[in-house]
Amino acid sequence: MTAHTIINKELFDRFLPLNLIPLALRDEVIKHAMITSFDVCKNIVKHSDRSTLYHYLIDGYAEIRHSFNHRTNISSDGEKSCYPLEEHIQRGGVVRAVTPCRVMIINRDYVHEIMTHPESKEYDVVHLDSDIGHQNQMAIDDEYKSDWMTIFYQSQLASNLSANKIQQVLNNLINVNVTCGQTIIECHSAGDCFYIIKEGYAEVITDQSGPFKGDKFTLEPGDYFGDEALVADTIRNASIVMMTDGIIGKMDPAVFGEVIKNALVVTPSTDEFIHLPHPVFYDVRLPFEYKQSHLPASINIPLGEIRNHLPTLDRERVYVITHEGGRRSELATYLMRQAGIEAYYMDDVLFDALPAILGELNVG
Repeated sequence: MTAHTIINKELFDRFLPLNLIPLALRDEVIKHAMITSFDVCKNIVKHSDRSTLYHYLIDGYAEIRHSFNHRTNISSDGEKSCYPLEEHIQRGGVVRAVTPCRVMIINRDYVHEIMTHPESKEYDVVHLDSDIGHQNQMAIDDEYKSDWMTIFYQSQLASNLSANKIQQVLNNLINVNVTCGQTIIECHSAGDCFYIIKEGYAEVITDQSGPFKGDKFTLEPGDYFGDEALVADTIRNASIVMMTDGIIGKMDPAVFGEVIKNALVVTPSTDEFIHLPHPVFYDVRLPFEYKQSHLPASINIPLGEIRNHLPTLDRERVYVITHEGGRRSELATYLMRQAGIEAYYMDDVLFDALPAILGELNVG
């Protein structure tokens, strides 16, 4: 599967509900879309309750497969292709390329958001329940390999990356063949690379003294790891061991910093900072560090507790992570961004400018 970035906004006229988006708004929507090519027999999209994407068939023939005995073809010039491919597999199944296919992938949530714009028309997405309503009684054929790219597109990390950044991620992964039982990273080792599983399964064995208390987790194709140690420049708090043979994509830390970290750990300019709506200052240091000195009106939630607090943080507020925590503050910003929270990192330059601008800023 290969990715391309050129999208003609007139292409939207072929698809629902994209055809209802005014031309004036389409350039912005295109930033959240990409065109991808799929070779014969490759999965285009597989049913997932986690899906946050729309896939539209631009060129080629594909197979909608619910089970071995229940499968139909779809053509890019047929009536069914005007709907997202997800509409055909709402209750399970997979869409697979029968011929070489070109597919436009677009962020579904952003489409829904842009449709509420005053310039947009009212719309209804037609669901094809009549075509697939009898699937409930059918066994879903699940023997295909998981499409790692589809799972990655649906991840919290990818949702914070532009289509161009996602393409850079794909272009900068180095394939490494791995075997069952092979240790990919060891607990307490220094962060070296960013990884995405392309094929196979791995087990995460967490540190007994870490936030997950020795719990074990399974990673599947499309899952990623190694990023937090790179952002915070700290040692690993878990080991990753392959449960099967497979392939992992490996990214150099310098490339990770440029492509991924810089997209999530963002420092606003002085002018942008002034116009933030009632930001909350958040200090991630330990309580004893916070008590010694801290920014007035800041709140203190140590980095080690951040995951427990993410579900309760107000998504309507803007958070500025104070500079005192250093790389810990950068990691907090990174984690909050992935959780859908608007968070910014205050670097030393912005901190030094605070005395001059706090009088213009409503805090808290």
